[in-house]
Amino acid sequence: MTAAFLALFAFVLVFPAALISLLWIRKPVPAVWVVASLGALALVLAAAGGTTTLLDLGTVLGVVILAGILGAGWNPERKSIYLVVAYAGLLTGTLARFIAFTAELGGIAAAPSGTLPWDLARSAGFVAFLAATGSVVFGARRPSRLPLRGLPARIYALHRALGIASLLALAVHLFALRLDTFIGFSWSELLVIPWTGSYRPLAVTAGWLAMLLLISTAASGGLRKFLPGWRMLHLLAYLTFGMSLLHGLFSGSDSGSPLILAVYLLAFLAVTAAILLRFYPVGGESATR
Repeated sequence: MTAAFLALFAFVLVFPAALISLLWIRKPVPAVWVVASLGALALVLAAAGGTTTLLDLGTVLGVVILAGILGAGWNPERKSIYLVVAYAGLLTGTLARFIAFTAELGGIAAAPSGTLPWDLARSAGFVAFLAATGSVVFGARRPSRLPLRGLPARIYALHRALGIASLLALAVHLFALRLDTFIGFSWSELLVIPWTGSYRPLAVTAGWLAMLLLISTAASGGLRKFLPGWRMLHLLAYLTFGMSLLHGLFSGSDSGSPLILAVYLLAFLAVTAAILLRFYPVGGESATR
């Protein structure tokens, strides 16, 4: 499982590097070095997990070219061609990391579903993840103004509705796990000390943290009239997504399914793009709330 974690973190690092390099064509020097640092760290994690392949040379190529041209001031002839090669290299490296992660994840023995409560728990957990993901994407709007490309009320309504739906699905998820006899979770393992259970304790603990963060985020929004700094607490939604993604990937009995992996990948891409556009808008708008 360690190799799978390292492969996942490497992918999480190299994908934003590729996205930043593609979205911000006229990149300031700090952004270039962020791309280079993320790519280099991803390679280190890949090497530590023993999952490097020849495709990772694309990341090396992308980091060297971008850092050289946009960071160090190298100005070769036909610079645009070099930049296209760099972008292609980073995208190839991203693909390499995703392939490595799915390969490692496939090697983790998956527990078969044996009871109706277990299947219900897994389904409810997946619904909670998708609803929370949608809430994060729709909630990643810029400043405190509601208007967003002409759909202010609808986007805000979707943000809140999906947040409430995720809480309801989470409740079903917990009760179904308690009723299940396949694993046999106790209330203390579900709500207080998840790391003491016998079933994938690290992954279950990640889900427990996601639950606490989700409740805190929802409470901050519901009590915003009484919490002057509620927006800072509401930013925990991004961490909630990360913890729930780890939980789903490493504790779900169907996480090795190509379809489920594709859904997780699309969710990750959507949230990453929303975060980048939230804090680094392409049009240069202020990203402060």
